[in-house]
Amino acid sequence: MKLHEGERLLHELRPRAGLLVIWFFTKCLPVTFVAAFASGTLFSAFAAISGAAAGSECPFPLVGSTLVAASLLPVAILLVALVYCGFLLRSYIYYITDQRCVFHGGILRRVERSVPYHKVTDVEISQHIGERILGISKLQIFTPGTGSMMGYPFSGQQRAEISFVGLKDSETPAETINGILSRFRATGE
Repeated sequence: MKLHEGERLLHELRPRAGLLVIWFFTKCLPVTFVAAFASGTLFSAFAAISGAAAGSECPFPLVGSTLVAASLLPVAILLVALVYCGFLLRSYIYYITDQRCVFHGGILRRVERSVPYHKVTDVEISQHIGERILGISKLQIFTPGTGSMMGYPFSGQQRAEISFVGLKDSETPAETINGILSRFRATGE
């Protein structure tokens, strides 16, 4: 991240490894279940087609090797997803400066999202049960354009402009941001 002229860096934060546990259950396992379903469906279709093509003779070696491949595919996808999430976690960096909040990260698609303080409407710290168990939390920064947008379908949650996920201590950066917002709102600078 490149600082603007006269800008000072106040906090540089990174998510904790506990976030990988959350991502395992919310990202990696669902992808693995879809892969298991797809490979099972493909295996069944292949076995039916090869059995029908062979007539009364069933090519067991071919079906057996397909079963092994169909069983290993979800495991391979789970391992690839975990490795990807591990590298993704290491790419996330959160910056809080005296002028803005910045998220930087991504592997396949690099993202740098910056929100100047004059656009911030709300700062929220949240933890769901898994995050409480792991001792991490999420710091969300809302702007007028995103505060009214809904996040996930049917969740009833607002979508933040920037989310700093996996933080061990989200209180200190939230206090810093709220202090800057108070001064900004009082003076307009």
